[in-house]
Amino acid sequence: MSDAVSSSPVAGQQLSRRTKFIYSLGDWGTSSATVARNTFWFIFLTNVVGIGAGLAGTVVLIGRIWDSINDPLVGMLSDRIQTRWGRRRPFLLFGAVPFGLAFFLMFYVPPIHSTAGLAVYYSLAFLLFDTLYTLVNVPYIALTPELTEDFDERSNLAGWRMGSSILAALVTAGTFTLLAEDVFGQWLGGDAAAIRSGYALTAALWGLTLTIPLLILFKYIEEPEREPDTDPLRPLQTFREVFSNRPFRYAAVIYLLSFTTVDVVLVVFVRFLVDYVRVDPGFDNLLLATVLALAFLSMPIVIKLMRRYGKRNTYIGSMVFMAIVLGILSQVPPGGQNVMLVAAIFAGMGYGAANAVPWAIVADVVEADELQTGKRREGIYAGYLVFFRKMASAFAIFMVGQLLAASGFVSSTGGGVYVQQPESALFMLRLLVSVIPALMLLFSVMVAWRYPLNREQFYAIQQELLAKRAAKK
Repeated sequence: MSDAVSSSPVAGQQLSRRTKFIYSLGDWGTSSATVARNTFWFIFLTNVVGIGAGLAGTVVLIGRIWDSINDPLVGMLSDRIQTRWGRRRPFLLFGAVPFGLAFFLMFYVPPIHSTAGLAVYYSLAFLLFDTLYTLVNVPYIALTPELTEDFDERSNLAGWRMGSSILAALVTAGTFTLLAEDVFGQWLGGDAAAIRSGYALTAALWGLTLTIPLLILFKYIEEPEREPDTDPLRPLQTFREVFSNRPFRYAAVIYLLSFTTVDVVLVVFVRFLVDYVRVDPGFDNLLLATVLALAFLSMPIVIKLMRRYGKRNTYIGSMVFMAIVLGILSQVPPGGQNVMLVAAIFAGMGYGAANAVPWAIVADVVEADELQTGKRREGIYAGYLVFFRKMASAFAIFMVGQLLAASGFVSSTGGGVYVQQPESALFMLRLLVSVIPALMLLFSVMVAWRYPLNREQFYAIQQELLAKRAAKK
């Protein structure tokens, strides 16, 4: 499938650097929250709160069931509301502060002494957090195809957004547990209760960083004027229309596999480093920071590759490379932290592409839908994508929890310290950070190979849309 560079039929779609930068800040809070949730919350539940791995995975899954309703619903609502601030920005204004507070509750240990009571508390806290995450994230994502209709400018915007996202992930991965356990935790006494308080203080600090960027985005980004969707809410009909969009079906699977793969690795990566590789204290933070720093630094290269070779081809090449790196990780022996550091350098480049390219791909399906239905429904597509992202993450964490429980994984309340694990649990950790995610990425490459929307086809759709819009005037 050819994807040669050509000119967009849509003129005047170039965004200023100021707009791109401010827009990218909107992903700072959600990215920080996602990394803390996907990388540290499962470990927090099993190794700080002391909940078993199987139950911890179930807690996450319970919190996701509500997503089958709230993500598409928020998307449909954001397509339909009409205010003086636009369709998307009111969600950012009114959801920002509650979102930060809900994040704090996720890492707070209540004075509940029964395992069942703790499971109920964290299920409810997760449900609240996840609902507020949806309220701010779905409208934010919907802004991407609204701000520009240019094929390559969307790649650029996705690159800016993922640059901010990865930088937020870098800060979170490198400092969140370090502050919670080694700074606040030690300052408060260093015992299990102090570590719990350390996590609460760190979560309170992070709650502020989740809130402020969304308020900045609300103040300084202006939405293009769009006619709201005036059709009544018909979830089943909307579902059928969305999934009749062939490019969206392929894009959704690519997106789903990419981020689920990342989630599976992140859930167990810290325990893999600490319990299997047996890295020195603090090295796990260094390694995560290295991966994310390389992902951040490689973002301009990813953007250039998308412009030169197209989004589909860039994704295929990057994910094959990433699968090879994950295969190498499966061969790292205990004590091989220097080998892990070298692998992290290459993994960082693949990680950047795995985050940026799927977002650039899915932004283009809105025009295919408009050509088919005559409606601009950025919100509903964003809603379904967030729904897929979170449901896949929930099932991934649930399955990881069940697999670890079946392998005899040992939980504790000592935080990120070394725990003697049985050989079966160590083998499962190796599989979950290497072989299983590598196979998932290779399957996503097979799907991407058949993705039907390249640059020329996208521009052809735009030409038809311009003709239809002109005929309506």
